[in-house]
Amino acid sequence: MRKLYVVGLGPGDPSLITVKGVNAIKESDVIFVPYSTGSNRSLALSVISPYLKKDAKIITLGFPMAKRVNEEKLKEIGEIICENASSISSFVTLGDPTLYSTFFRISKFVDCVDKVEIIPGVSSVTACASKAFISLAQGDEGIAVVPSSRLDLIELSKGKFETIVVMKGNENLDLIAKLLSPLYTLIYARRCYLDGEKVMSWDEKSYDRDYFSMLIGVRKSEDG
Repeated sequence: MRKLYVVGLGPGDPSLITVKGVNAIKESDVIFVPYSTGSNRSLALSVISPYLKKDAKIITLGFPMAKRVNEEKLKEIGEIICENASSISSFVTLGDPTLYSTFFRISKFVDCVDKVEIIPGVSSVTACASKAFISLAQGDEGIAVVPSSRLDLIELSKGKFETIVVMKGNENLDLIAKLLSPLYTLIYARRCYLDGEKVMSWDEKSYDRDYFSMLIGVRKSEDG
């Protein structure tokens, strides 16, 4: 029987991995670590390093960081996992595995394992809200989480949600800020809990089009 843990690593600080996630990594003989083929770097590997078994085998998986990836490439990644998975393996991913993570892009190609267990992680949404010391929602308030590429959804969300979180901030944040600023107080957050962290009120001059950045809009009160 082969089991695969899918472990959310949180925003990038090794101390923010859950205890359950750390235990899964320590238990695994094989660790699958995704990295961006655009940068050839894996932040995930540095996060898990303190928790690896001494003889753990590390398999790096190059993911093209594109909106549309050829199915054949994803199938190849799945085949690598199937060829190398042991009785207990882990696939690690930054943030939470259920929110814009790499795993669900290839999940249908890893039916070779008998059981998959997802271990949640701290998402960048809540990590950056914590750094900004703001509440995302209270009572019956609503939150919209939208990628920066979906200007159509941001337009629809404006005024209908008390909080709008715009993720993957490498594009359009300047346009989105102009769209939201009449109704929302805007916080720009980049690389929370990582080197290069920046959390501040929105300032277009400081916008550096970092993929690991976001805009958090909190609706202004009616009395200003």
